Amino acid sequence: MQYEPDLSDVRHGYVLAPWLQRLAAHFIDRLLACGAIFIGLLGLAVRIIDWLDDPYERDPLLSDGWLRDFVSSEVGEWLIFTGAAVLLAYSVWFLFTLRNGQTPGKQMVGIRVIRSNGEPSGWTDTFMREFVLEWLAVGFLSGITGGIFYAVNYLWPLWDKDKQALHDKIAETLVVLDRPVSSSV
Repeated sequence: MQYEPDLSDVRHGYVLAPWLQRLAAHFIDRLLACGAIFIGLLGLAVRIIDWLDDPYERDPLLSDGWLRDFVSSEVGEWLIFTGAAVLLAYSVWFLFTLRNGQTPGKQMVGIRVIRSNGEPSGWTDTFMREFVLEWLAVGFLSGITGGIFYAVNYLWPLWDKDKQALHDKIAETLVVLDRPVSSSV
């Protein structure tokens, strides 16, 4: 059985993306980027704690001395490397998917961004929407308002006729399903 879209949700030959699909893409993007940063910072914290620890207080003959050295140095370095590798991989993937009006999260859930006039959202438009507006501006305004702006922005598509968040309205974009609607609709 094929999905038949509600014609009121069709814009420029595309079906507007459902809110839950947008939320899933947002969650995936934040999990990948922020998770990588967290892993790297955790490794850095382990290395700093190891560096601040007074080496003269340790007895190398004690069994927990070598274990503590191994855990703090090897695990810390591994966490830093893993966090940096994941963040680098996500960043490269992010930059390459922008040309299609997508982020890695949007690509994974099958949605994309188009301009409000129906034109494709190219690399520059998508970068401005995703990074400058959504990550930086929404993040900054959310910090000032204690997270209220973040909540309002991401809930806005639930009642908006074009299912746009506030950053979509500023960027003049729509989030749609990845595939155009068939000509029979």
